[in-house]
Amino acid sequence: MSKHVLLTGSSKGIGKEIAILLLKQKFKVYGFSRSNSINHQDFIFNKIDLSKPTAIDKLELPDIKKNEYVFLINNAGDIGEIDSLGNKNNNEIISEFNVNLISPTILCNKVIKKYSLKTNNIVIINISSGAALRAIEGWGTYCQSKAAIDMLTRIIEAENNTKIKVFSIYPGIVDTNMQLKIRSTKEEKFPLQKKFVEYFQNNELVEPLVVAKKIVHIMTNLNKYQSNMVSLRDLSI
Repeated sequence: MSKHVLLTGSSKGIGKEIAILLLKQKFKVYGFSRSNSINHQDFIFNKIDLSKPTAIDKLELPDIKKNEYVFLINNAGDIGEIDSLGNKNNNEIISEFNVNLISPTILCNKVIKKYSLKTNNIVIINISSGAALRAIEGWGTYCQSKAAIDMLTRIIEAENNTKIKVFSIYPGIVDTNMQLKIRSTKEEKFPLQKKFVEYFQNNELVEPLVVAKKIVHIMTNLNKYQSNMVSLRDLSI
């Protein structure tokens, strides 16, 4: 039985590592991002800008056979402009919410609409953040959008009960381009900047491959996870 994975942000970081691991395990992976560096017979690249949700509206999702597995991984994320409200550019706010919340919500809607009558094996994984759980100065819109993603996870669970398996995943502090941007921000815009520099200097960042392995472990061991809010820091595999 084929297993299909719809993966946003597949071009780099956590998303790329997830794609590579899944391809080794014979999953069929559909990558959604602005660029691509994966060349594999079971990888189908879809060039798309998730900051423009109208592009998702036109997206054609793949057909599946009855009761095949479909995974949607909303991995793409954007921390946007790091600054306090009152100093942010309005277009940056819109773009950040589009990537972090609006596009994932539309994708969830499309996946549920297309596949829910065809299969009982739908799994949705939303990549959240510890920023969803606390207010962080300079990350206002990022915190808001990730908190909303957690609520999206809860809503899908409430509306679909056991028919759809859905998770919010907290990956921890991961060594990606986002962290580089955070460390490069001026302290007056982001008061915790020095703390994140220290995380990096103390080798406290997690490699994307480590995060990807844990996410793939969840995908291949679904019955082991009862809670739909999963902190990868607490997960040993």
